[in-house]
Amino acid sequence: MMRKVSEIMVKDYTTVDALWGIRRVQDIAEENKTDCFPVTDNGEIIGVLTRNDLIKSHPNRIVIDAMSESSKYIEADETVWKAKELFEAEDTDILLVTQGNKVTGVITKNAVDVEIGKHIDILTGLYKSDYIIYKAYKCLEQGKEISIIFFDVNNFGHIDKEFGHMVGDNILKEIAKILNDNTPAGTFLCRYGGDEFALLTDQCAENSESLAQDILNKVKQHEFYSDISIGVSAGIAGGKRRNPRKVNMYNTITKLINIASLASTKAKKEKDNLVLGYSGAIDEIAI
Repeated sequence: MMRKVSEIMVKDYTTVDALWGIRRVQDIAEENKTDCFPVTDNGEIIGVLTRNDLIKSHPNRIVIDAMSESSKYIEADETVWKAKELFEAEDTDILLVTQGNKVTGVITKNAVDVEIGKHIDILTGLYKSDYIIYKAYKCLEQGKEISIIFFDVNNFGHIDKEFGHMVGDNILKEIAKILNDNTPAGTFLCRYGGDEFALLTDQCAENSESLAQDILNKVKQHEFYSDISIGVSAGIAGGKRRNPRKVNMYNTITKLINIASLASTKAKKEKDNLVLGYSGAIDEIAI
């Protein structure tokens, strides 16, 4: 599960006074191997001084003249995914972490990138399953519709045994690229596990059907490694929101994923390898 900001933030951070000289802060940065410092004025944090600021600034300047960033904040209970989004949106290298109105730590872009890296599948370069769950949760919080398209490679175990794991890995990378190249903006893709991939859309299940079919057609048209014949099945689960959601959104998301997964298994027996596993009000799924 994706960690919270509070779990990777630096609690024992060093502040510098706005009127201190840059040379003094450079010495502290070198001694403590610190990349950024919250800047205080009369005990209140007014901004951030980064290592880049230190490099660009003359040693005789003072901190308040050299700092390039105003304070940007994130709540301690937010996920690291949220921190990544803030870093991208704010174009900053440090966020001050708050609990209520109190600053309790700092978190750097580098620390978040390291943590996010743990959720990237090494083989395909796609995010792992936690990414889809986070994005689905965010969509539901915003009152959006969601559907899950679950893709499952047909007879992959047989392919692995007959041609070897190296060939199997190459095929998974090719499938991941087909999926990634053919998913539109506003959809989110992950390697769910093994030979399974999940795609999150903000459309109802029926409207996601054409997207799934288009991707399946792209797979059929593709010439795979060593000309091996590859098939992929897809299952879809989604609904039409009728009421404000007062249910456990995490349960709703995992139920949708499970229904879509079961539908993809059933689709292996269908001619077009596509099954609409659930189409109804998502509120009912969570009951």
